[in-house]
Amino acid sequence: MICSVSLIYAEEGDGGYTAAFMQLGLSARAVSMGQAYYAVSDDATAIFYNPAGAAFELNRDVGFAYRVMDLDRKLGYAAITVPVRGEATISVGWIFAGVGDIVERDRLGEPGDELDYSENAISLAFARQFSKIVYVGGTGKYHMSKLATVTTNTVAFDIGAYLKFARGEQLSSNSFIDLLRFGFVVGNLGGSYIWTTGEYWNTRGELGDSRTDDFPILVGGGTSVLMLDEKLLIAADARKYQWHDLTIHAGAEYTVTKALKLRAGVDDWHPTFGGGVEKAFNTYSLQVNYGFSASRAGENSDHLFSIGVVF
Repeated sequence: MICSVSLIYAEEGDGGYTAAFMQLGLSARAVSMGQAYYAVSDDATAIFYNPAGAAFELNRDVGFAYRVMDLDRKLGYAAITVPVRGEATISVGWIFAGVGDIVERDRLGEPGDELDYSENAISLAFARQFSKIVYVGGTGKYHMSKLATVTTNTVAFDIGAYLKFARGEQLSSNSFIDLLRFGFVVGNLGGSYIWTTGEYWNTRGELGDSRTDDFPILVGGGTSVLMLDEKLLIAADARKYQWHDLTIHAGAEYTVTKALKLRAGVDDWHPTFGGGVEKAFNTYSLQVNYGFSASRAGENSDHLFSIGVVF
């Protein structure tokens, strides 16, 4: 039941691990590009993918999304990035996930109370540009989880690096590549939930116990190429969670006009697509993105909208 929010992985051999909700796509832009985002991560959601990427644009950037998923699950985020001294950024983010109305049943299958399960992760990240090529960032995450009346919490850390090579600078002025980027991430360091269920089971005449669930450590990397006068972006990632299989992600984004972008990708061999529109105002720009992810593990297809403001 603790892992009910992450049933999307159950039939793929990667279910049952702590904080699996963090592996679900958050940003509609990232989802529509197959979650190939480690070497893109140039907006407020960098805090959730590669914190080093937040120092790439050095803009004040706000983003948020909410979606109701299959199996009565919900998932959303809010994030803000603020530049510091023209060379670094500080980001704050919140991810929430959960599922409600889980019917408690006894050994005979008789129904009891209705239980709720929720996860929250509050993140604080710092990223800095160390040269025209190298960017480094780190994120501290405070995780809280609750199932019925049983609660637990922990602290975990992510570390990211980001390398940038631009045409006319590190690349030849005649290069067909406008921008070449590499991203590297190590995540979930130190995270561990301790579940103690004695109080819950005592009210039901049973004995509880205590167990520890370690967060699976993440190691990932990717590359992205921007070309055709910055109209076409192609990205690819590989990531490996501890005890999980290696997954491959790839995607592309094409800028039709300044206001319209189209995207498509493959998220661990599941097709994705989407797009985004942007409206510029005097002092800020508003971005609305849509992402579609094909069904997996017997679920329905997923639709995600997210909103971003850059100022």
